[in-house]
Amino acid sequence: MRQSLLPLLLAPAQLLRAPPLPYPRHVGAAARPVLPRHAEPIMNAPIDEADVAKRVAHWCLRTPGRENAAVLVSSASSTAEMLRDFWSVSHDMGEASTPGTYAVAFPSWKAGTEPRYFQAVANHLLACGEVCEHVCDSIIVSARHPAAQPTEQEPVAAPCPVILLRSFERGADFDESTDPFGPDSIFADGDDPFAEPPPPPPPPDDVLLSETQKWVDSVIVHMKVCPFSSSVEKAGLPVGGVTYPICHSSTAEGVYKAFWSEICEMSHFNERERATVLLITPDFAMYAPGFFDAFADTLNAALGSLGLERGTQLVFFHPEYTFRDGKQRNGMNDDAAANYARRSPYPMVNLLRTPQVRAAQKGIPTGSVYDLNERNLHSVGAKELQKMLESRDWDSLKSMAFEKHNSDTWTL
Repeated sequence: MRQSLLPLLLAPAQLLRAPPLPYPRHVGAAARPVLPRHAEPIMNAPIDEADVAKRVAHWCLRTPGRENAAVLVSSASSTAEMLRDFWSVSHDMGEASTPGTYAVAFPSWKAGTEPRYFQAVANHLLACGEVCEHVCDSIIVSARHPAAQPTEQEPVAAPCPVILLRSFERGADFDESTDPFGPDSIFADGDDPFAEPPPPPPPPDDVLLSETQKWVDSVIVHMKVCPFSSSVEKAGLPVGGVTYPICHSSTAEGVYKAFWSEICEMSHFNERERATVLLITPDFAMYAPGFFDAFADTLNAALGSLGLERGTQLVFFHPEYTFRDGKQRNGMNDDAAANYARRSPYPMVNLLRTPQVRAAQKGIPTGSVYDLNERNLHSVGAKELQKMLESRDWDSLKSMAFEKHNSDTWTL
C-alpha cells in the first residue's frame, strides 16, 4: 500500500513565519469574519502536503490545548481512503497507549468538502466507537470543517477537513484507595477466580486458510449456498478471482483498518481480476457473535449513509451466526440448519461488488436462493452440520446430492 500520510510534528517556533490562513473576510451585519462554505484556496488548488501541514499546524496553535499536536496530512481522495487512513492512525494510537493529540488533515478528500457529508462521516466514526477498544474511550475523536462558524474557542475554522484524535492514559486519574479490586482484594495477585479460561489461539495461517477454503469448497460451492461461486478461487458474474486476506487484530480498530484497506485495494482491480474478498478475522469476536453482529451493523450502516453501497455489498460469516428473520433459529431445531449458510470456521467479512450482485439477482432472485439453501441444509441437519464445523471436516457432503438452482448461471 502506498504511503498516504505525511507526518509533521508541530513545533511552534518553526511556524512563526507560516502564511496566514487563506480565508477572505467579509463584513456582515454582525461585523464579524464570515467563512466561505468551502475552503476554496486549499481544497481546489493543487495540493502541497507540506504547505497544508503548516497551515493546519498554524490553525492548531490558535486553539488552546493543541499547541503540541502532531499533524498528519492524508492524500486520501475517496471516502474509503479517508476511512482507511483514519483507522490506521486510530489503531496505531491505541496500540501505542501514550497520551497525545493528532490532527489528521484530508485536503484531497473531495466528498469531505460538503459539510453534511462530512458530518455523516463523523457520525459514523462515533457510532463505531460503540464497538471499539480505544476510540471514544481512551481516544477522543472530534471533527472540524472549513465551513464551521467561528466560535469564541475557535475563532478560525480549520483550513481543510480535519479529524482530531486525543489519547490519554486510561485510568491515569484513578484513585487506587477506592478500588474494590485493590491490593487487599482476592484479585490482588492478578488472578480472577471467576474468569473463564482464555480461548485457544487460532492455528497457523496456512492451517487457518486451508480450513476456510475447505469450508468454502464444501458448503459454499458444492452445496451451492452461493450459486455464483464456481470454485474456491472463482466467483461472481462475470467470474472473477477470490482473495482470502487474514487480519489478526483483536480490536475493532484493527479490523476497520484492514476492511477499508481491502476496499481501497479492490478498487485497483477489475471485476475479473478480483470479484470478491473474504477477510478472515480469527482473533476478533471469535466467541462473541452478538458483538460481531454489532460490528457488522456499523459497516452496513456506513455503506448506506455514506453512499458507498453503489460499489460494495457485504455478507458476514461467524461460527455462531444466527439469522434474525423471526423464525426459531436458535439451538439445534429444524429451522436452525439454515444458520450454517453463514456459519464459517472463523469470523469473516465478505466484500462483494454491487454490479455483480445486481447481475446475479437478475439470474436467480435472492429469495429463491435462501429458500433452496434452507431446504438443502435442512436435509443434512443442524446437529450434523455443527459436528462438521467443530471437526473442520466436511468431506461427507461431497457424497451427498443437493437440490440445484434453476439456472447454471455460475458457469458464465
